[in-house]
Amino acid sequence: MNLIRKKFIGIIEDLRIYIMKIVIMAGGKGTRIASVNSEVPKPMIHILDKPILEYQIECLREQGFTEIILVIGYLGHIIKNYFGDGSKISPVTGKQFGVQIKYVEEKEPLGTAGSLLFLKDELIEDFLVLNGDIIFDIDINRFYKFHKDNGEVATIFTHPNSHPYDSGIIVADKNGKVTNWRHKEDERLWYKNCVNAGIHMFSPEILNVFKELKKIDLDREVLKPLIASGKLFAYSSPEYVKDMGTPDRLYAVIEDIKTGKVKAKNLLHKQKAIFLDRDGTINKYVGFLKNINDFELIDGVGEAIKRINESGYLTIVVTKTCNSKRRC
Repeated sequence: MNLIRKKFIGIIEDLRIYIMKIVIMAGGKGTRIASVNSEVPKPMIHILDKPILEYQIECLREQGFTEIILVIGYLGHIIKNYFGDGSKISPVTGKQFGVQIKYVEEKEPLGTAGSLLFLKDELIEDFLVLNGDIIFDIDINRFYKFHKDNGEVATIFTHPNSHPYDSGIIVADKNGKVTNWRHKEDERLWYKNCVNAGIHMFSPEILNVFKELKKIDLDREVLKPLIASGKLFAYSSPEYVKDMGTPDRLYAVIEDIKTGKVKAKNLLHKQKAIFLDRDGTINKYVGFLKNINDFELIDGVGEAIKRINESGYLTIVVTKTCNSKRRC
């Protein structure tokens, strides 16, 4: 009987994720990337003749997610005219967008989260919130399972990126519970390259934060305060997520799409990897390494690993750890 119940619950969970609503924050102006195209909102900047938003919608639809809410603001009419209610034909692919789109329009800027107040009565199940200026291809089911297994209010998608120095760094324990959040202006002596990617899985409980219509910063005012109560988790993944904050990043994404790197990094697919030993291979050999201050990279290793990562391969360091009770 218990086995049947477990299978039934599993089926319900599978169905629940496919009716999950996706909220895309698409109201950004994009001042840093305006030199590329200042006549459209940031999510409508084209990459290889297709808007960023269309790439996002395609990725969601391919995995069965078709209930989409677009939060629009600056030049939002351009987004509305292009996608309509989601049943329109794409002028690029000649196919239907194949989704159902609802719009929430900001009359004035409400930050990265203020507009969620409008959706308190609609978002009654777990939902996904993502920035409208990122190119991504991730296994959403895998992300959702991590979120449900931890059973908490919020789970943020984290990854290593190419510019951690101007990104928010997430510090989490071995179970994924976030213990600290270092913003770009905070002092950093040593840190792992674990960055908030702009993709978030929330339970409806998160909406209790929103009491009045005002400008709200999602990271600083909603998520970071959850750390103290242990209700914020980080899902770490090597999958492809890159924002369009600068022209350089935009051009890098164009190359990654051309080479197939974006889709290949999705964990739905088998991954290519290179395994490296540690002591004497990437760092100078000092015997049993006990102190981080004794760790020194061999000349050229940093650039070599960077090139491996950029090639689309995963770089995995394999080493043995020892403690005082165990001989190596």
